[in-house]
Amino acid sequence: MSKRKGMRFAAAVLSLSLVAAACGGDDDDDGADEPTEEPAEEPAEEPADDAEEPAEEPADDAEEPADDAEEPADDGGDMEELPTEGEVEVAAGTVLNLPECPDDWSATQGVDGDEIRLGMTVARSGPLAAFGQIGEGMQMYFDFLNENDPIADKDLVLVLKDDAYEAGRAVANVEEMIDTEDIFAIVHSVGTPVNLAIRPITDENCIPQLFNSTGFPLWGDPANFPWTIGNLLNYATEADIWCTAIKDEFGEGATVAALYMNNDFGATYKNTMDNSAACEGIEVVEEALHDPAADTIQNEMTTLISSGADVFIAGTTAAFCPQTVGAVAGSDWRPRYFMSYTCNNLSSFFTPVQDAAGLLADEGAGVRMTNSNKVCGDPAYADDPAIQNTEQVLADYGGVSCADGSYSTGVLYGQLVENVLRDAAARPGGLNRVNLMAAVWNGDYTNDLLLGGTLKTDGVNDAYWTEAAQVQEVQVVDGGLTFVPQGDIIDTEGQGGSYQG
Repeated sequence: MSKRKGMRFAAAVLSLSLVAAACGGDDDDDGADEPTEEPAEEPAEEPADDAEEPAEEPADDAEEPADDAEEPADDGGDMEELPTEGEVEVAAGTVLNLPECPDDWSATQGVDGDEIRLGMTVARSGPLAAFGQIGEGMQMYFDFLNENDPIADKDLVLVLKDDAYEAGRAVANVEEMIDTEDIFAIVHSVGTPVNLAIRPITDENCIPQLFNSTGFPLWGDPANFPWTIGNLLNYATEADIWCTAIKDEFGEGATVAALYMNNDFGATYKNTMDNSAACEGIEVVEEALHDPAADTIQNEMTTLISSGADVFIAGTTAAFCPQTVGAVAGSDWRPRYFMSYTCNNLSSFFTPVQDAAGLLADEGAGVRMTNSNKVCGDPAYADDPAIQNTEQVLADYGGVSCADGSYSTGVLYGQLVENVLRDAAARPGGLNRVNLMAAVWNGDYTNDLLLGGTLKTDGVNDAYWTEAAQVQEVQVVDGGLTFVPQGDIIDTEGQGGSYQG
């Protein structure tokens, strides 16, 4: 398999060593049964509802950003052409059972003309509407590719639909896209409940469901669901990293107060804290579940603050993250503080509470996250070429910047899609759904926005996208928010295996 280099934002692509043990859980806001290990939802960087107006567009003579996503090193000439009928093994232990596809199924649907038609369902309204900017950022990157370096001489078309982070609406969106939009694949849909709800539909219709924007362990199950893969750090792995750090600092018997979103996302954190070997010996003395649709978590935070625990864990996302920062800073409680990496967009989630975040860091309770990427908008990476390329794409094709929210996450996500589409197009037989899944499950790519730098898969042997992360703390340095590393990068590339539920 050839290597190629993705260009910019590695934000939300955070899938660490993805522990193979995890259980399925219910859907969403109903607070379903808790899976043994379930990932949460949102992508690593999210836009704030009060994001600033787009930055000024660059001058007409601004240089065009470099497309670092290299073409495949070979032309696929030494590969055997995969059939588009029968049972096709596309990677180790990964078989597409094409006779089970609908009678009118076509391997080239959505790419048999002059377009590559992709679908995405994401919240663009409701409490988690900030995630909608991810789709907009991906569209900006596709516009850049269409103008400067088209894939297989075709235009990328993204059909973007609002699901308000509701599973039922997501199902309706995907059904409509399949029926009327001539979709080749579904890409980067946001949220565990959403992706769980649409997977039976894409699976039944033999439509690739790529890079689910959640850390749910079940997305790494090519033996049973070869049409689906995730793209984020496994939330169970993330929690294991927290527990290791907690025991290193406080030893056995450390006490924890935990806030969990009341859905599959939060259930992943809860079940890991309760059942993982890495968390054994840690005592959760207080926990609270909150409604994903709630306006505030003030009551839950009051209860948790009163616990006086050694450690606070915020297993939540979006607007609830800064609420926890303000609540802790406004109290006398100064715990070791771990937050879901889904809130690592500094401008979206920490600019509104910068003073509070700085106070906590100064007083030994800085917010810590397990990040897998260079965070766009962090001044520590202001001179980083990959970040600069991202900024230029956003400015040229959207008139926005990294500081405006999670558009940059969409650029990264667009790069992941580009990688596998180019790979598929270079294989014998050209761009089709079988070749696409072969590219997905035999991935070997690099991206300069990732802390680990690599994106690899090997069918059932390694079914998780990226497997490197680092604990970092939010601090205010020279008046600006930044992430400060709290140890080395943890890289377990190739050790993830696949889901064994």
